Amino acid sequence: MEKVRIQCKYALSGATRAEVLYSNDPFSFWGGVERETGIVTDKRHGNFGVSMSGKIFVFPFGKGSSGAGTTLMEMVRQGTAPAAMVNITTDPVLLTGPLIAAHFYDKMIPVVDLSEEDYKKLETAKEVEFFADADYIDVYY
Repeated sequence: MEKVRIQCKYALSGATRAEVLYSNDPFSFWGGVERETGIVTDKRHGNFGVSMSGKIFVFPFGKGSSGAGTTLMEMVRQGTAPAAMVNITTDPVLLTGPLIAAHFYDKMIPVVDLSEEDYKKLETAKEVEFFADADYIDVYY
């Protein structure tokens, strides 16, 4: 696989490597995903019917409810959460889920922000690797 290193801004750091689930659509965890499976249930979303569980979920920004963090925390508890998330702009409310899950379940979900230009580079990516102590991610094609 070809590897490209991209500078990023970590909202939450952590180390993981997983398959990419890419979207150009904003996403609401509250009502947009089935917590028990990680399957996208929002019929208007481009990833409708696809599971985000264990994948690097790439979406530009969150939309909707303040319950998004709670939904994400519950997905961590059930083992159905994404392995990490990439955004252009991360909603601080969304970060409450991974932050609380790290405390209660000792499971960190890395979250990074990318420039719009770099975000688009992930559209054809196969995998992304996150590092706990770096200001970059590695993207594999």
